[in-house]
Amino acid sequence: MESLETGIPGLDALAFGGLPLRRTTLLTGTPGSGKTVFASQFLAAGVNSFGQPGVMVALEEPVEELLTNMGSFGWDLAGLVDRGQIVMIDATDRGDEWVMGRFDFGGLSARIERAVREVNAQRLVIDPLDGLFVGFGDPSEVRRALHGMARALRPLGVTTVLTAERAEDHGPLTRFGVEEFVADNLVVLRNALQEERRRRTLEVVKFRGYQHRKGEFPFVIEPVTGVEVVPFSAMEQEPKAATERISLGAPELDQMCGGGVYRDSVVLVTGATGTGKTLLAARFVQAGLDAGERVLYLSFEESTAQIVRNVSSWGMDFEEPMRTEQMLMVSRYPERMGLEDLLVEIKREVEEFGLTRIAIDSMTALEHNAPPRAFREFGVGLSGYLKRRGVAAMLTTTLETLTGGESATGVALSSVADSIITLRYVDVEGQLRRGILVIKLRGQKHERAIHEYDITDHGIRILEPFTGITGILAGQAIITGDRGPTTPPAHRTGGSPQA
Repeated sequence: MESLETGIPGLDALAFGGLPLRRTTLLTGTPGSGKTVFASQFLAAGVNSFGQPGVMVALEEPVEELLTNMGSFGWDLAGLVDRGQIVMIDATDRGDEWVMGRFDFGGLSARIERAVREVNAQRLVIDPLDGLFVGFGDPSEVRRALHGMARALRPLGVTTVLTAERAEDHGPLTRFGVEEFVADNLVVLRNALQEERRRRTLEVVKFRGYQHRKGEFPFVIEPVTGVEVVPFSAMEQEPKAATERISLGAPELDQMCGGGVYRDSVVLVTGATGTGKTLLAARFVQAGLDAGERVLYLSFEESTAQIVRNVSSWGMDFEEPMRTEQMLMVSRYPERMGLEDLLVEIKREVEEFGLTRIAIDSMTALEHNAPPRAFREFGVGLSGYLKRRGVAAMLTTTLETLTGGESATGVALSSVADSIITLRYVDVEGQLRRGILVIKLRGQKHERAIHEYDITDHGIRILEPFTGITGILAGQAIITGDRGPTTPPAHRTGGSPQA
């Protein structure tokens, strides 16, 4: 079966190419789920991306109000109407077509046919379908009316989207309970409340005679671009694996990793507070700047001013690359945004600025403010997208205990990370030392010893492996033999900026 690309980001991959051509798709959802935005974007994308004119029938919201409400998006819906590429039919005032609570579709179908012929339309939207059946009490009457409407529209050869209202996100799919059986295809939009936050999802329930991906997929409504379906990883083709190696920003750490990591790697750095996670993220970003790359630093725990001040004490200057836009630095409060919105924002910045490295500090701040499923989807979507773009990423997570004894990372991120580096405090006879270990390095050999490291005025310095000590990862360091000097080397500093 042929398909029609919708032009809505993420949806066409979800539907294996788009909506079935010249078929009718019923789009249902509760108030605020995005039905009208979806339908309007479907029409605008048809013209802007594929040169396909369209017709929209407004049954409840007057055309002037609808165009005003859609005016904030970047599709220029009003301009497309003015140029005659989209025809708007205002059917909110039905006049003598409204007879004793029964709507005669004959008059409206004639107006639709004229509009379709006038612009040679390939797309049609009726929003909302429920407006045709106000006053109908018997579902069987609605079903007969829908069949009559489908027969009238079929000869027009257009791909049609009908919107319909539902009362609950997880209740009956439509108001009358028969609309979904008449339509060829059914797409459900939800705007469910989860842990005091609304989360929009899209589900293709049926494509008659056509394949589609199963399950709910989150989507966002961006202020300019409109509807965008995420995550991207489940919908797009797998990329070719990169062979180029890049530096993590610390020569000794590169050696522990066998000469750096692959260009498309997602590196996860875990450790307790103060172990140097922010420092490693900063060194990773600095290595990209030194190589002439464009980088993004996302912070969810410190402000931009704090980060710039702290990294300057380690000999790094972030102000100049920020001024020249070689580096983007964004500080956010995770409580104020959804993970789907963040994922779309990262995607936009990668593509607009040509970014090749990203550091996110810290993922734990995001995890604490999101449902487990949403956080897992975010990690999978982010990892998959960055790999396809060949963007290297370093993500940090914070462990709850100071000296270990817990998992290095949660299940949500460990499976998507190509490399896992853990930083641990080591209590040796009352002296607090630090240890670094490469736990995982996908597709590469790496050193398995736990090295001691220190934070100096010049950044991180990795020393020799610990000897004669066991139980470091479990948080119970036990001296088993000759372990060399018991006091820290003289080059160490007494403290460091917050890391």
